[in-house]
Amino acid sequence: MQTGSPPSFSRSTPSRRGRSPRTPAQGASHSSDALPTEFSNKQPNTFTTCLSIPVEGAVPINHQEDSVSVPPSRMSEPSASSFSKRAPRKSKTHAIAALQNHASLFDNDDVGSQDLADDFFGDHTPISVSTSLDLSSVKTSSPRNQSARNSPRPFGLEDCPVFYPTSEEFKDSMAYIRSISEKAANYGICKVVPPVGWKMPFVTDTETFRFKTRLQRLNSIEASSRAKVNFLEQLYRFHKQQGNPRVSVPTINHKPLDLWLLRKEVHKLGGYEVVTKTRKWGDLGALLGYRGIPGLSTQLKTSYTRIVLPYEHFCDRVRNSPTLSISSGGNRDPHLKTHMNIQTTSARSGFDRHVTSPPSSPLTSSSSPLSEPPDEGDYKERNGTSAEGTSARRSTRAVSQEQSTPTGKSRDLANRVSPTSVTSQPDDDAKLTQEQSCEVCQKKNHDEEMLLCDGCDCGFHMFCLDPPLTTIPKGQWFCHTCLFGTGGDFGFDEGDEHSLSSFQARDLEFRRMWWASHPPVHKSPPDLTDPLVNYVGNTVVTEHDVENEFWRLVQSPHETVEIEYGADVHSTTHGSAMPTMESHPLDPASKDPWNLNNVPILADSLLRYIKSDISGMTVPWTYVGMVFSTFCWHNEDHYTYSVNFQHWGETKTWYGIPGEDAEKFEAAIKSEAPDLFEAQPDLLFQLVTLMNPKRLTDAGVRVYACNQRAGEFVITSPKAYHAGFNHGLNFNEAVNFALPDWLPYGRDCVQRYREHRKLPVFSHDELLVTITQQSQSIKTALWLESSLREMTERELRSRQVSRTMGMVERLEEEDRPEDQYQCTYCKVFCYLSQVTCHCKNEVVCIEHAKHLCDHPVHQHVLTLRFSDADLQENLARVADRAAVPATWKSKLQKLLTESDAPSLRSLRTILSEGERINHYLPELAALRKCVNRANEWLDAANTFIIRKQSRKRSRRSRGRLPPNEVNNPAFEDRDPGDRPDRSLEDLYALLKEIQTLGFDSPEIGALRGLAEQSEEIRCKAAGLLKNGGSLGGRDTFISDCERLLMEASSVNVYLEEILEVEKIVSREQLLWELEDKTQDSSTTLEDVRNLLSRARSCNLTDDNKYVEILQSRQRAGDEWGERARHVLDQPFKTIEELDEFFEMDTTVPIDITIYDRLQSARNKARDFEKQAKAWLLPDVQGPKPRVSEVMRFVARAEKDFSIPAILDLKQTAEFALDLENRCEAILRNRYQHRDDTDIFEMMMKWKIYAREHLSMFSLPVFEKLDAQLVLHQKWLEDLPWYCPQHGCAHGQAILDDVMESTRPEEDLPPNDEYFTCICTAPVRPPPPGTQSDAVQCDHCFARFHGVCAANGGSCPFCDHHHWNGAIHKERSWHFCFLPQILLSAPEITKNYSDAWKQLEIIVHRVDRLSSVIGHFLTFASQPGNQRAEYIPQVRHYMRKLYKIQFAVSPSREVSFGLDLAGLHRILAGQPAPVRVKKRRRPRFIFGQDIDNDWRDGTRCICRGRTSYLLSYPTVECELCNRRYHAGCVFFPSDVSMGQHQSRFMCPLCCLRKNRPYIYSEVRVKHIDNQDPDIYVNTNAMLDSFSKDVVYTKMLPPYTQTLFVELIRFTPGQPESVNGAPPQRGLPAPSMPRSADPGPSSSHRHSHSHSQHAPLPLPTPPTPVYELARQPSSNGHHVPPPPPWSNQWHNITPNPAPPRRSEAPEHPLHPVSPHGGKKRKFVDESPVPDLVGSRSPKQQRRLPRTPVLPPAPAPARAMQQTLSPSLAMIVSPVDTEPSPRPPSVPFGGPSSTSHSKPNTPSVRSVKLVMSKNK
Repeated sequence: MQTGSPPSFSRSTPSRRGRSPRTPAQGASHSSDALPTEFSNKQPNTFTTCLSIPVEGAVPINHQEDSVSVPPSRMSEPSASSFSKRAPRKSKTHAIAALQNHASLFDNDDVGSQDLADDFFGDHTPISVSTSLDLSSVKTSSPRNQSARNSPRPFGLEDCPVFYPTSEEFKDSMAYIRSISEKAANYGICKVVPPVGWKMPFVTDTETFRFKTRLQRLNSIEASSRAKVNFLEQLYRFHKQQGNPRVSVPTINHKPLDLWLLRKEVHKLGGYEVVTKTRKWGDLGALLGYRGIPGLSTQLKTSYTRIVLPYEHFCDRVRNSPTLSISSGGNRDPHLKTHMNIQTTSARSGFDRHVTSPPSSPLTSSSSPLSEPPDEGDYKERNGTSAEGTSARRSTRAVSQEQSTPTGKSRDLANRVSPTSVTSQPDDDAKLTQEQSCEVCQKKNHDEEMLLCDGCDCGFHMFCLDPPLTTIPKGQWFCHTCLFGTGGDFGFDEGDEHSLSSFQARDLEFRRMWWASHPPVHKSPPDLTDPLVNYVGNTVVTEHDVENEFWRLVQSPHETVEIEYGADVHSTTHGSAMPTMESHPLDPASKDPWNLNNVPILADSLLRYIKSDISGMTVPWTYVGMVFSTFCWHNEDHYTYSVNFQHWGETKTWYGIPGEDAEKFEAAIKSEAPDLFEAQPDLLFQLVTLMNPKRLTDAGVRVYACNQRAGEFVITSPKAYHAGFNHGLNFNEAVNFALPDWLPYGRDCVQRYREHRKLPVFSHDELLVTITQQSQSIKTALWLESSLREMTERELRSRQVSRTMGMVERLEEEDRPEDQYQCTYCKVFCYLSQVTCHCKNEVVCIEHAKHLCDHPVHQHVLTLRFSDADLQENLARVADRAAVPATWKSKLQKLLTESDAPSLRSLRTILSEGERINHYLPELAALRKCVNRANEWLDAANTFIIRKQSRKRSRRSRGRLPPNEVNNPAFEDRDPGDRPDRSLEDLYALLKEIQTLGFDSPEIGALRGLAEQSEEIRCKAAGLLKNGGSLGGRDTFISDCERLLMEASSVNVYLEEILEVEKIVSREQLLWELEDKTQDSSTTLEDVRNLLSRARSCNLTDDNKYVEILQSRQRAGDEWGERARHVLDQPFKTIEELDEFFEMDTTVPIDITIYDRLQSARNKARDFEKQAKAWLLPDVQGPKPRVSEVMRFVARAEKDFSIPAILDLKQTAEFALDLENRCEAILRNRYQHRDDTDIFEMMMKWKIYAREHLSMFSLPVFEKLDAQLVLHQKWLEDLPWYCPQHGCAHGQAILDDVMESTRPEEDLPPNDEYFTCICTAPVRPPPPGTQSDAVQCDHCFARFHGVCAANGGSCPFCDHHHWNGAIHKERSWHFCFLPQILLSAPEITKNYSDAWKQLEIIVHRVDRLSSVIGHFLTFASQPGNQRAEYIPQVRHYMRKLYKIQFAVSPSREVSFGLDLAGLHRILAGQPAPVRVKKRRRPRFIFGQDIDNDWRDGTRCICRGRTSYLLSYPTVECELCNRRYHAGCVFFPSDVSMGQHQSRFMCPLCCLRKNRPYIYSEVRVKHIDNQDPDIYVNTNAMLDSFSKDVVYTKMLPPYTQTLFVELIRFTPGQPESVNGAPPQRGLPAPSMPRSADPGPSSSHRHSHSHSQHAPLPLPTPPTPVYELARQPSSNGHHVPPPPPWSNQWHNITPNPAPPRRSEAPEHPLHPVSPHGGKKRKFVDESPVPDLVGSRSPKQQRRLPRTPVLPPAPAPARAMQQTLSPSLAMIVSPVDTEPSPRPPSVPFGGPSSTSHSKPNTPSVRSVKLVMSKNK
C-alpha cells in the first residue's frame, strides 16, 4: 500500500455529496510553509490505502479540475461554464497528510521525518476477476430471528426497534410505515424485516455495471481530528509569517503537548485571562491527563503564552480591525480584484451571465484560500499547458531579503512587489496586475508596495496591514482571511472506476490482509455457528470486532487508512437494481409497493406531487460499500423520510438520532470542533464529518444503532441525523418519501436552508399548491390546512411589506421553471412571488429585494403567481373540506344534547350525511348501530301495526276462513297473512324494549293503542265463552260470535280466546256445508279430503252419517288414483289402457291433476297414431316426408307409447333409410359390393323395390342415383362394342389385343430375320421333308403364313386396301372418338363400371402407341431419313395396328396404317442398305469380380477387410445376385431389416449399365493410375464405345462416396461401315425413341427408402381426358378390394417394382374397381416381365437400327404436354357424336408422305412422351 506521501489536491467543484476529483498520488510535496517536525507527534505515522491493491477492471479516474485549469491571472474573470444549482464542495489534502508531506526545518525546510508505511501488499500483480459478479459469492439473505446479544454493543448503545410485519401488513408499505412511524420517530431509525417468502429481484447487469468511488481517510473524517490539524497548520503559518519559524511543540514528561486540546480547555474555562486570574493552570493539567509533574502549571502557561496567545491576539485584532474586517469593505467596485469580490465571484459572474449562481459559502472557491496549491508539474500535467506565468510571478517572492547591493535589492523588490515591471510577464498577467487593488484601502496605487497573497492572489499594501510590514516576507505569505480559513475546503476525493467484480476483489483482499495483520482479540471464543460470525481468510471476525476497529481507526492520529466507497450512484444513469415498469414490465416485483422505484410515488407519499424527478430523492440512488467505508452524520434533504434496502452483501451498521435531539446533536458537534463550524457554518450539509457516538451520548444526545443485513429495510424519520459504516462489500439502494406528518419538518428545513443560503431541492410552497390542485379529499385537507394556512399568511405578510415599498405588481398565471424563481441571494424558491428589475433577469425574494441591484426599490416589479384572492379562496376551500368532519360531529352532539329521545328521522338524516362524507368518522359506527337497532324495532312494530294482504284464499262462500281451520294441518301452507302470528305478550315486550332504545317515533303511540284494543277484544271473547249462549238462543250466540270475529280481524294480534270463538263458528258452518256437498257428484277428491279434515278438527265422530259417506267416497277416489298413477308411470302406454279410465262411475271423486295427465297422454297417443297411418297410406298429391323426419317422429312416439301403427312405420322407414345409406355410399364411392351379381343389376333391383314399396317417402339420394343410372345406360349404349342384343359391352377381346400390341418394351422390332409376317410369329423354314405354306410378297419380299395371307388376299404391308376400309373389319371405328366417350362418362360409371375401366386402359395405351408412331412418321417423312434399314420398324408398327384392327391416328382425316403402308412401299423399293458393323461397349472387371465370397457369403465393397461387419445386415443385387453389407453400400438400414421391401441394384451393375447409383456417389480408380485426384469416367467410355480408358480429374468428395478399383478393361468397338468408321460430317442415322424405350426404365428410379430423401421422379403429362377425373379433395379412406371380385386390381402411378423373388402378374384382365381410386395413367405400372420372366420377344436381341433424334418442337404452345392423338382431339376438327357408323373414310397413300415428302405427316403437334410410357 502507499506510504506517507499523500497526494496533492486542488480546489474544485464536486458533486452534491461532497466528492471532489482526486489528484493522482505522487511523491511528497516539500512546501516552504510546511509544518516542522516540532508540530507533529514523535510517534511515526502509517498510511494504508486500498488503492495499492491492483485489480483488473479498476480504472483510475481522469478528471480535469476547474480551478486548476484557469490560471491565477484569470481567477477574477467570469467563467464561461455554467454553475451547478447545488452548492459546490471543495476537496483539500487532509491536514494529517500535510503534516506527513511537509518536512521543513527552520530556514532550509528540507529535513523531515519519514513516515512509516503499512504496505502489506507486496505483490503488485493485478488480481484477475471475472467480467460479472457471482451472486453466490455474496450474502443474499440473513437470519430472520437473530439470537440475543451475549455482549453489549460498543459504547453501550441501545438497538433501534426491529419490526416484523406479516404478509398482510406488508402489502401496503405506506400504511405500515405510518403505523410504526410514531414509535420509530423516538429512535430516529428503525429496521423492517420482510415476511418470509418475500424476495426483491436484483436486476442489475453485473457485467456492464460500472461506478466511480470516493476515497475516505478514516482519521480525517472525525471532527476533532480535522479541527486539531487545521489549528496546528494555522498556528505554524502564523508564527512563520511573524518571522519565528523555529517555534516547536513543547513536551511535558516526554509527551508532546496537545496545543489544540490545551486551547480548547482554556476557552472552556473562560479564556487566558480568567485561567490566569483564577490560577487554574494546575487544574488544566489534570484535565489534559498530567499527574504529579512538578512545575506543570508553569510549563502549561509558558507554552500557551509563547505559542497560542500571540495567534489569538492576532485573530482578535483582525476581527476588531475596521480596515481588515471583511464587513467593512462597504461599496466596492465589482470589477476590482478584491478578496470580497473573489468570495462572490460565482455570484457576480452569475449576475453578468444571467444564470443563477451557486451560493457563496465558506466552501466556495475563494473561501478557503489556504488550500494547498498544486505543484507546477501537476498543474502542467493536468492542463496540458505551461505554467510559466505562475512560476514567473512566484519566483519574485523567493528572492532573499539579505541581498547587499541596493540595485539588486531594489530590482528584486520591484519584482517582488510590482510584477508589472517584469517585461517577460505575459500580457494577461500584466493586465491583471494593473487592475490589482488593495483589499484594505481599495486603491490601485503604490504597486511597488503591494503584496500578493499566495492563497487568494489578492493584493495588500504593506503599510495598510495591521501591524504594517516594512520588509517583504520570505517564502509564502498568506492574508488573514486565508490564514483563518485553513482546512475549510475538506471533501472526499475521487477513487477508481470499478465493476462489481473488481470492487469485490479489492474488498476481499483488503479485509483478508487487514485482519491477518490486525487480528481481533476475543475475551471468549465466539460461537462459530452464529451466522453473524465471519471467517475472513483464516481469521474469525465478529460484527463487534469490525465496529470497534472502525472507531479505533477513525480516532487514531497515527494510523491513516484510506478506503473507497461507491456512494450516490445515480440509478437514472446506471439503472435501479430493482425491476421497473420500463425495464421489466412483466415482473410482479416492478409493481411491488416496497419497490423503491414506487415508494416516492405511492398514493400516501407527498413526493408524488413533485412535478419532476429528483435523482437521489424521488429516483433511487445505489451505494456499493467496502469494509470501513462510511457515511457521515447528516439528515435527509428537506428532513424527509428515507428507506434503504440492502440487496446483498455484508452488514451495514447504522447510528440514528431522534429528530427531537437534532438541535442537541448540532450543539454537541459544534462544541467539539467550533473552529470547523466557524469556517464552515453549513458543515453538516456536506456529509464529511463524523463524531464518536460515545461523545454524543456524554453530551446528552440519544443515539441508537442497528445492523442492517441482506434483504432488510432501514427507515429514517424526519429530521433524524444518521451515520454508519460497512463491514464489507454490500449493495444498497435508497430513496426518499414523505408522509403528511412531514410537512412541519419540511417547512423548518426550508427556513434552515435559507439561513445557510443552501440550495433547496424543490419548492415547498409549490408542493403545497400542487397538492391542493390534485387532491380534493377531506383526508388531505385535514393535514394540509395548517401548512397551507401558514404559507398563505406568510405570503400575504410578505406582499404587504412589498406594497409598503411601492413595488409594481404583476400577475402571472403560468408556472415558470424553477431556476427562474430562485432567489439569487438566499437560494430559496420564490414560487408565489418574486422581485425583479428591468436591468437584469435575476430574481430575489421580497426579504432580499435590496440585494437585487442598485435601483430604488420602488422601481422593482413584484411578480405574483396567484392573486391574494386566489390564495385566500384556495385556503378557504381546503379549510371547508377540513371542517366537514367537525361540522358533522357538532350536529350530532347538538341533536343528542337537545333531547334524551331524539327523533328517529333526525338520527337517520345525520347518519346519511355521515355516510356521504368520504372520511373516517369515529362516531359513525355507533350511530349506525343505534339507527339499525331502531329500524329493527320499527320493523317488528310494523308487523302488528300493518296487516299483510293474503296472496291466496281458500274456496268458500265468505271472505274470511272458517275459524276452525286455524290449526288445521291441511291448511298449513296458507299465507301467514291470513291469521296473526304474534301474541299480545310479544306486543308488550316491544313496548318494554322501546324504553331502553332512547329514540322517538310515531309507531310507538300506534303500538300502545293496539295493545289497549286487543285487551278489550280479549275481554269480550272471554265473556262469550263463559256464557256459552245461555242468555239467548243458539242463533243469537253464533251471530254474536261472528260479530266479535269480524271486530278481531282488524287487530293483527293472536288471541287464544278468539281462537276458541272461531272453533265454535267453524263447527256450525261445517255442518251446513256437509249437508249440501255429501251428495254432490261434482265434488273432487280434494274437496272430500278437506271436508273430512275440517270434521275431525271440529270433533265430529266417525259414526256421523256425513262422515261415513265422505270416507267411502274418499276410498273409491284413492283406488282410482292409484290405478291411474300406475299406468302413467309405465314406460310404454297403450291407447286401450288410457281409454279405460274415461269409462267409469261418475260418483267416484277424482284427482283433477291425475285426470288432466291422463287426458293429455291419451290425446298425444291418438295424434301419433293418426300421423303414422297418414304416412303409411299417403295421399298421392300430398307432400312426402323425409326418412330422417319419420325416424325422429318414431323416436318421439316410442319414448312413451306402444302403438302398432308406429311399429309398422318404423320398419318401413328403416328399409328406406338403409336404401338411402346404400345409395349415398355408392354416390360417394364408398360402397363395398360383396355379391357375385353385377352391381348395376343390383341397383336396378333397388330401383324396382323403391318404386313399389317406398314411394310414400322422399328419397333424394335415391333419386340422384336413379339419374346416374339413366346416364350410365346411355353412355354404355354409345360404346362401339356395345351389344344391344345382350345389353352389355363386349370389350374384353379388344382389351386383350390392345394390351398385346401396346407393350412399351416392344416398341422396337425383334432382331430376327424370320419375323416378316403380319402376325407376331416368325415364318421359319419348314423341317426337312415338309412343304411350307408360306407366301412371299413380290414387292417387299415379305413372307407370310398361309393362313395370314388368306386374310385379304394381298400383302398387308404393301396393299393400302387393308388400311383404308376397303377390306371389311369387325372393328371399323376410329380411335379419336374413344377419348370423348371416356370423358363423357358419369361419375357412377367411372367408379363402378368395368366397361369404363377397359375403355380407360384402351385409350391410354393406344394413345401412347399413337404418339410413338406419330413421332416415327414425323421423322421418316423427311427424304433424308427414308432408308431401307427402317423397314423392320415400319412392319413392327403395322403388325400392332393390324392386331388392333380399328383406325389409330390423332384425327379422322389421318390413318397411321395408310401412312405406314405408303412409307413401306417407298422403303421396300430402295436398294439394300450398307451393312454396318456391330458396335460393342467396353467391359469392366472390378476388384470384387476377382474376389472370393467372404465368410458371411458377401462379396462387398469392403472386400472382407473389416471383421466387425460379419453380422451386419446384407442386401442382394437383383441383377448379379451378389450380397453386400447394407452399411457398406449406404443402403437404408430400415429397408435392409425388412421394414419395407425395395429393389436393389449394386454399384457395380449401375456402373456397367451406365446408370446412377441413387444411394451415394461411386468413383472408379484404375489399378495402374494412383493419382489421388484422377478417376475413370465410365459413363463417357460407355457412351462413346471407347477403346481406351477415359480419365477425369475430380474434387475431393463432399458427400457419401464409394470407391471401386478397376482391374481389367476390355476395349469397346465403335460403329463402322463395312469395317471402316463412318465418314466425318455425315450424321449417323438415328431413330426416334421414347424417353424410356425399354424395360430398363423400370430400374432407373426403382430404389426408394424412408430415411433418405427419394430422388425426384418425372411427372407424366396429364391427358385431357384425365383432367375431368382428378381425385376429389375429401380424402376419404378407400377400403381394400372386395372379396367377391377377382378381376381388377388397383394400379397406382409410379409404384415400386416388385422384388426379384416375386413373380408379379401382368394386369391383363381388369376387374371391378368398386373399392379403388381412379388412376391417371393405367399403364404407368412397371412392366412385370423384367428379370427372369421376360417373354421370348423380350429376350431377343434388339435390331441394329440407328437411334433417331427427337422431333423439332411444334409451334402450338397449347399442346406442349399432350400426346399427338389427344392433341388432335382437342384441336378444332370436325367430330361426330359416335364412332359407330359402319364406314369411316381414310386417306390413301397420296395423303401421306408421298404427296409431301419433305413435310412430316403430323406437323401441328409437339410429340412429348411421358417417361413412364
